[in-house]
Order: sequence, then structure tokens, then C-alpha cells
Amino acid sequence: MQDVHDWTKNLDRTFKGHKYYRLRVDSQIWSRITDNELTLTSTWTDNILEASLTTEDKALAKEQLKSSYEIKDIGEAKLILGIRISHNDNRDVILS
Repeated sequence: MQDVHDWTKNLDRTFKGHKYYRLRVDSQIWSRITDNELTLTSTWTDNILEASLTTEDKALAKEQLKSSYEIKDIGEAKLILGIRISHNDNRDVILS
């Protein structure tokens, strides 16, 4: 249990250091707004799912996490908790 507590504290420091704020309704969701761009992250143990409004902010978020942790980018999410994620030609997000 101590390892989980230490990891949670470490992750908390990392996200706060990158100017993220923990959502009150779900402690695993972090958000931040930079130059009017929203970035959200969802964390489950050591898996992080990230969503940003622009590709530039997405790249910035990844680079910041890479500066703190060794990460493996597995690409865009296609299925989360049984919800299929896709995009149309306008890059709108479609959930089904």
C-alpha cells in the first residue's frame, strides 16, 4: 500500500508542477488551460489518457510528461471502457 501512496504523491507533484488542476468530481482527472487551450488527462494506475483541443497542446503535454517519466506513446485511443472513439473529417470526436 505504501507504494501506491508514494506513486499518488509523485503523480500529484508532477501534474501540479505542469500547472494541472485535479477535478473535484474525480480525483483521477486533471485539467489545465494554457492560452485558452484545454487539456484533460485521465490516470489509472500508471496509464494516462490525454485529450487536447490542438495538436500543439497535445505535443506540449506529452513532452512535459516525458520530462518527468519514461513514457510509451501507444497512439490515439480507440476504445475506452467499451466506448468506441473515432473522428470525422473535421476531427470532431465521435463516441459510440
